[in-house]
Amino acid sequence: MKKRSIWEYPIEEQEITSIEEKETDVFIIGGGITGIMLAYFLKDSNKKILLADKGRIGNGVTARTTAKISYIQGDIYQKLKKNFNYDVSYQYYKSQKDAIKLLTEVVDKEKIDCELKEVPFVLFTTEEKNRKKIEEEKKLLEQFGEHPVEFLNPKIKSGIEVSNTYVFHPLKFVNGVRKCLGNSIKIYENTLVTNIEKKDDFYLVSAGGKKIKAKYVAVTCHYPFFLVPGFIPFKTYIKREYVNAGKYKVEKEYSMVNVDKNLQSVRFYHDYILYDSNNHKLTSKIEYGKNYGQSQEDYKKHFSTAPSYSFMNQDIVSHDDLPLIGSIDKNLFLSTAYHAWGMTNGVLGASILADQIEGKKNPYEKLYNPKRGNLVLFINSFLGIFCYLKAYILSVFKKNNLSYITIHGITYAIYKDKKNNLHKVSLICPHMKCPLVFNQEEETWDCPCHGSRFTIDGKLIEGPSKEKIQKKV
Repeated sequence: MKKRSIWEYPIEEQEITSIEEKETDVFIIGGGITGIMLAYFLKDSNKKILLADKGRIGNGVTARTTAKISYIQGDIYQKLKKNFNYDVSYQYYKSQKDAIKLLTEVVDKEKIDCELKEVPFVLFTTEEKNRKKIEEEKKLLEQFGEHPVEFLNPKIKSGIEVSNTYVFHPLKFVNGVRKCLGNSIKIYENTLVTNIEKKDDFYLVSAGGKKIKAKYVAVTCHYPFFLVPGFIPFKTYIKREYVNAGKYKVEKEYSMVNVDKNLQSVRFYHDYILYDSNNHKLTSKIEYGKNYGQSQEDYKKHFSTAPSYSFMNQDIVSHDDLPLIGSIDKNLFLSTAYHAWGMTNGVLGASILADQIEGKKNPYEKLYNPKRGNLVLFINSFLGIFCYLKAYILSVFKKNNLSYITIHGITYAIYKDKKNNLHKVSLICPHMKCPLVFNQEEETWDCPCHGSRFTIDGKLIEGPSKEKIQKKV
């Protein structure tokens, strides 16, 4: 079994490896689907644009998605109706339909070979108690103008099927969009951004050891690495899920997701089935190896074989279930908290930010305003603090069967790999000082509070941390 994503695709690395410019009009931080699409939407704006990613373009969270392009997203519409009202639920639906239209139009216009395919989408439950959720979502979809039909299967209790949803190869799409940019936009890979400093009417962006002056800054990385402005860690939580993929024959391709507490999500790719399951708040289950094992056992139970690929993904979710997209300060923008639906919301986020940077009105900018406030967001943000405290306490007492040593007040964990090499690193995450937990399945150090991840030698894999963890030599 390969412990990596099924999406393997060679994306050519540009020759430029060190930032040469001293200033730019727009600095885009993050080269996933949002960042690359923002660059695409701005490429004819006559603005000078730089894009920097700490790794390879498209090889972060975008490379670990199941790449479903859908306006059906669990029971999201009834959640939004409850949290807000019918109008907000309907506006979210419209935005998702518009995002799908935008994405498919770009693929068609630019002739991007990304294996885009229209497939039916099924929303289902395997629990009798959740029939009402399916009925309520169906009722709302009908009010929106959709025509869901009943989906019958002996293994489920209730289900509906819709059309006009898609799947594709996410890395082929990102690479195709990148090629459309040509030489009009400079892209810097393996370039970590560590700070954004406001100066009068511009920003100084610290990237790759240099400072670049920028009029506009768009933070399109998975998780913003700063606390203020925005206070994103308090408005959101992180959800982790596990994806397993293996060979599976099927007569008809489709996508599926359930409304039950235990996630089950399915899509097909060539002769593989991708099965996404066992989602949980990052703060609630820190036995990461155990969670991986459970997801692989579930795959075997449903498909009677072991998976060929096994990987995990982390999604940012806002406490009121709406993404956070837009301006958080003058000429400073962010797009995050996609609630596991990054293919639509990534494109949508890019279009909103592009309009705001160009001074245009966007019909959805008020809906996704990251500075919004409401009772649901306030209450759940307050309760989220206790989840962080719980994760902090659990991680303090989680020993992982490792050895420990304290030197000058700093505790180091000692891990012996399969080749008997010793790896000694500090147990403290540089982001907000949470104790780290060892992920034995992937041999990484993971932060149970905000999702930063590090290699066994402390190298940064995924933020919001801007720094590696301290290594004992």
